[in-house]
Amino acid sequence: MKIGIIGPGKIAKRFAAACRQVEGATVYGVASSRMERAQAFADQYHIPYAFDSYEKIWQMEEMDAVYIASVNDSHYEAAKACLEAGKAVLCEKPMCINFQQAKELVDTARNRQVLLMEAMWTATLPCIRRGAEWIREGKIGKVNFLDCCFSFFNPKEKDGRLFSAKLGGGALLDVGIYCLAFTLLMMGQKPESVKSCLQIGDTGVDEMGAALLQFSGGAVANCSFGVQGEAPADAHIYGSKGQIRMKDFYCCRRVELCDVNGNVLEFMEDPQEDGFVHEIQTFYDAFSSGRKEALGATHELTLDCAWLMEEIARGGRA
Repeated sequence: MKIGIIGPGKIAKRFAAACRQVEGATVYGVASSRMERAQAFADQYHIPYAFDSYEKIWQMEEMDAVYIASVNDSHYEAAKACLEAGKAVLCEKPMCINFQQAKELVDTARNRQVLLMEAMWTATLPCIRRGAEWIREGKIGKVNFLDCCFSFFNPKEKDGRLFSAKLGGGALLDVGIYCLAFTLLMMGQKPESVKSCLQIGDTGVDEMGAALLQFSGGAVANCSFGVQGEAPADAHIYGSKGQIRMKDFYCCRRVELCDVNGNVLEFMEDPQEDGFVHEIQTFYDAFSSGRKEALGATHELTLDCAWLMEEIARGGRA
């Protein structure tokens, strides 16, 4: 699988490095709006082709797939063009800045029979999948409460991506999405009730926030997120018979199954230090097997997250 990269920023550097650990996946080209930036990236990671426009990536006949790592507000147009050109797409999260755009991309992928995957690595991690299996197997009984948090402190840059409403910034789209995807994966369903509260900064984007979700059967989930406060990124799931604990859940490498008192009964550890490897492997496996949807990081998860983020944004600003 020959992969082209759109947007040679920090996250793309980690992607290019991780690709070296996935047999069969090769970064074949990179595109930027500035040729010198694309060429410098290509030189650093020994990529054969560098382009000064995004279009040249999906117009390249021998390119099989495209990884989109540009700013949030550009994802939709780039992904749609790639899909219409028949290129498999791995798009950074959030795939789109609203539900309607996400649905259009999923519909396009399905109509064109092209692989589309949101780059939500949490959904591809072995420890996350094991935790979900324990819940499905009834290891902790009836799920009553889930708690997760992803928040860090980032200096305010009014012209930077993270604090720009125009570029799709804000805590919800940047880190809150991890909490929501994780919760949906663990609960296996959309919530029936959504309540939220967002702290809006002077640039108009949410800087801190929390969402309280209730599911069929009564289970409650508390998701907190932010870009103006450092907090442990831990997750706990409490059931009638036990609990599941995950440290740094969004990149989880150890998951523990405990009794109701917190005593560890079983655990799993993942030796892979880079979650990108699992993400790329999942994408590659889908591509090489001819599937148009990846295992774990499904279209349903992408759409449910997009819907839920809109609900949270709407409720939090009221």
